[in-house]
Amino acid sequence: MLRYVLSAFVLFAAVTAGRADRIAPIAQPVERALRVPVVVVGKVTAIEKDTIDAPLYPGSPNKIAHKIAVVKIETNIAGADGTTHLKVGFVPSGTPGIRPGRGPENPELKEGQEWLFFLTKSPAGAFHIIPYMTPPVETKAKDFKEQLESVKKVVAVVADPAKALKAEKPAERYFAAIATIYKLRTLPEGTAGDKVENVSLTAEESRPILKALTESTWTESFDTMSGYRAFSMLGLTEADGWKPPAAEPGKNYPEVVRTAFAKWLDGPGKEYRIKKLVVKK
Repeated sequence: MLRYVLSAFVLFAAVTAGRADRIAPIAQPVERALRVPVVVVGKVTAIEKDTIDAPLYPGSPNKIAHKIAVVKIETNIAGADGTTHLKVGFVPSGTPGIRPGRGPENPELKEGQEWLFFLTKSPAGAFHIIPYMTPPVETKAKDFKEQLESVKKVVAVVADPAKALKAEKPAERYFAAIATIYKLRTLPEGTAGDKVENVSLTAEESRPILKALTESTWTESFDTMSGYRAFSMLGLTEADGWKPPAAEPGKNYPEVVRTAFAKWLDGPGKEYRIKKLVVKK
């Protein structure tokens, strides 16, 4: 029980933190893709001479000089339809006021480099930025092809979750459920926590996601995308009719939770609605 509470608390802090530069970047590129609106493979074709002063994060009173890289889009995965080039701002290494080891320790973009970028708009709005939580993957990386295919897969899932949740194989439906919950319940990069509200899906939209989440084994993993972590992101409480089960000696606790969750879905959870984090207009 304590283990469950502590894990959920750690996750809550990670997805609601207003300042992402105080925790570690997301380890998996596939998860990075779920946190940003723009995902592209692109080549740096030029570095502009002039810098642009802009805040590092929403609400910051200070502005930092950003260099601007011109990036030619080679593959648009999400968010750059009809666009051939993007301007990507980055903070040069050694910039005064940026503590070593704290964000944004973005790569020093240079002409000729090719990256898988995970981008959002700068608070200034004039260019895109690389959030500290979602660093890019260089195309020269040893496992780049595998990472790219995984990113394409997860983006396709969240683009049409209804289709993905009807996949023939349980493992594919399970993955679709995890990816969809991550997308729905993760604070978008570059968004302040007080600018987001919870909007409920319909029970009909929620049900296939929740059912598919029970279709594979859960493990206690909070550093990778997992069913147990996705469940924790739902934030179920007694008001939802949910009561965390007691740990059972010799049994994997996440699996105990999965069994209880499946039973809850056929009882108090029949009409439960997943709440989507939506940026306020």
